[in-house]
Amino acid sequence: MRAHSLILLFIILALTSVSATSIQFAAPSNQALLPQTTTTISMLQGTTQPIKVGPGNQLNPHVACSLASYTNDDLEGTSTIRYLDFATNTEHVLPGNGLDRTSDIDGQRIAFTQLEADGDHVMIYDIASQTTSSVPGNQNRDPAIGGNLIAFVHGPFSELASNEIAVYDRSTGNVTQLTNDTLLDRFPSVSPDGKVVVWEKCQPNGTGCDIYSATQIGPSSFTTRFVSGAAGDVFSDTNGQFIAYTSNKSGENDIYLQRTDGSTEMHLSIPGDQRDLRMSGHLLVFESQTADLSYDVFLYDLSSARLYQVTNTRSSETLSDVVAGCNGVNRIVYAVPGAGDFDVYAFTFQLSDSITDQLNDLTALVQSFNLHDGTETSLLSKLQDALAAINSSDTAAACDSLTAFINASQAQSGKKLTANQVMQLVDSATQARTDLGCR
Repeated sequence: MRAHSLILLFIILALTSVSATSIQFAAPSNQALLPQTTTTISMLQGTTQPIKVGPGNQLNPHVACSLASYTNDDLEGTSTIRYLDFATNTEHVLPGNGLDRTSDIDGQRIAFTQLEADGDHVMIYDIASQTTSSVPGNQNRDPAIGGNLIAFVHGPFSELASNEIAVYDRSTGNVTQLTNDTLLDRFPSVSPDGKVVVWEKCQPNGTGCDIYSATQIGPSSFTTRFVSGAAGDVFSDTNGQFIAYTSNKSGENDIYLQRTDGSTEMHLSIPGDQRDLRMSGHLLVFESQTADLSYDVFLYDLSSARLYQVTNTRSSETLSDVVAGCNGVNRIVYAVPGAGDFDVYAFTFQLSDSITDQLNDLTALVQSFNLHDGTETSLLSKLQDALAAINSSDTAAACDSLTAFINASQAQSGKKLTANQVMQLVDSATQARTDLGCR
């Protein structure tokens, strides 16, 4: 799960098939819509494998590099946390009391909820040492792990309106409460570096939800920010650079993004409802409603502005997660309804966007802005110079051309280009420079 400089192209896509369709790039509410273009929604190529298929419920899958954790409920009173090691294709059961659920994993540790006589406890299992420790206090549940930080819900399950979001810092042993109100705070997520926490804040009955974030500015010290508020703002996640969430402010559940330090809200508007989104690096995975009203898994690559369909069933997959670029491999995990229960699967894939593909996408983006001929020609000439240098294996010249493109784009901010257009161009060119290894 790595943060990258991201291209922010926002599209309206017809998801009822994988054939050619029309796309409209959606700008923020204070920006005009960009012209239409044509693309194809491809089925993502990769390998599907079962993680756990069998009696009982397999739920809440999470993935980190070559490991995936999930809850195994036998529907007879016993619930355990398990994880699959993809490298060895072996399944492991965490030591617990048979009342364990809702895990999260960072590749080295698994945080999970354990029900005990005095209420829920958040436990931390160290995979290497095979030892388990506990977050201080009881009535703690639903953990999310990232860096040295574990975020969780604190409060009795019987009194949801009094539940708060708290964090435990493994490096200091301190617990810090991030919220203190009479609203329903729930569903925390943590960035991979442990610096940003996001969650939902809802009315006591679970409606009217808003998205909040907290950024760590020092040991046990956080700055809290209101991210977005509208009826139905839910399912937030963060990669440390961006915060993604779904909202029904457009009339259906769509995906929105903001930078973690605050920015104009950006809208990825796709017909049908989107749900259960998760972020990792430049990858965004979610389920989207299709023509038969079931839900399939889709992947949006922020670095190339490409949308892929991952599953094509009538099973309504749910609760997906994704990890980007672990040893060159990307992986999605998700739950699928079975015969009265749920099973969990993994999908392993690679994305082969070349620098040439990125620059061609960037060229198309510039052209989509319908700029004055002189401005467009100036920007496109720098991209053409970069492409020519790449074709001649002259990386240094390509880097210089991309730097010139970035400078030229920034110089037009508030003039021939809006701030949002400049951000898209600069993020895309910066990503290309990073992938080229420019200094």
